[in-house]
Amino acid sequence: MLGVLKIFLLILILGICTSIGILKAKAYENRVVELKKMKNALGVLKSKMEFTYEPIKDIFLEISKIVFLKEVNVFLETVNGMEAYGLTESWNRAVEKNVNLNDEDKSTIKMFGKLLGKTDKAGQINEINVTNQLIDSLIDKAEREKNKNYKLFRTLGSVVGIGICIILI
Repeated sequence: MLGVLKIFLLILILGICTSIGILKAKAYENRVVELKKMKNALGVLKSKMEFTYEPIKDIFLEISKIVFLKEVNVFLETVNGMEAYGLTESWNRAVEKNVNLNDEDKSTIKMFGKLLGKTDKAGQINEINVTNQLIDSLIDKAEREKNKNYKLFRTLGSVVGIGICIILI
């Protein structure tokens, strides 16, 4: 009976350590996915600004439905906060709430929000183009970090779990 309990606890420890490693690795994957969604969203925003005369609030809601499939995102959070804080401040607050992005990603996306709605259509389209280029470089960097660290953390979680199990045996 005591042996069965010990084996169960060792398997539990191994499972927990492996899960922690997988969760840490998943953070790198989530960052890449979030940046790619932001790039797609900016492409939709650019198209809408070029070819329609819809208000920015309606464009943001449509982007939220199309790109993010109604999950919580920067565009939806911005729309929800526009009444209380204004466009720029609600954009910055929404970007800060995103847990999948690191500080460099957030500062780049916030820079875009500073001019959002404050320049003419051509100026905003140019700002979208510049932000897209910056996001491309962030995606490349995030992909490199993911490739370097994803397998490392998955393996490290399992190895630490096995190590703890060996020590406890």
